[in-house]
Amino acid sequence: MLTGRAAVRSTLANFIKAPNVDGINQVFTSFPKRIDFQTNALPSQLSRTAAVIFVESEKENRLAIGGATNGIKRVEYSIVIQLFHHSSERKPEDAMDDFDTTIDNLKEKLRSDHTFGDPSSNLVWQGAEPAIDVSYGEPVSNDGTSTETWASLRFTVTQMIQA
Repeated sequence: MLTGRAAVRSTLANFIKAPNVDGINQVFTSFPKRIDFQTNALPSQLSRTAAVIFVESEKENRLAIGGATNGIKRVEYSIVIQLFHHSSERKPEDAMDDFDTTIDNLKEKLRSDHTFGDPSSNLVWQGAEPAIDVSYGEPVSNDGTSTETWASLRFTVTQMIQA
């Protein structure tokens, strides 16, 4: 059974990838060198969002349920999904409304299944429980042609593995 950071990132990426979350056009499991906001965008789509999944930290605890040689490891990953939003909406208020909708859609998706679509519950036993913390960046206007903003959603993903 594959476990660990890469498995968590992959499971989460498959769960939130386009078109699973309205407003997110692309998902990266590591920081890209460059984000092309045209990728997976419709010609009429004025606002586009890229998500980057980052494992910020992890901790591991052993539970000796079956004695000294048989137990379970509880591995907790601190996950950050960074959202980078680019909008060509004429009004900055419309760009912000699109961004808010995308964030709400992502939080709704995370709440919809605490295993993030993992049927075995081995890769993700529990995710985004008990809390999702969100930090927002200040919007930036690019010479009046577009608006860019970002957010970071932080939460814990727990794996329970045989030790």
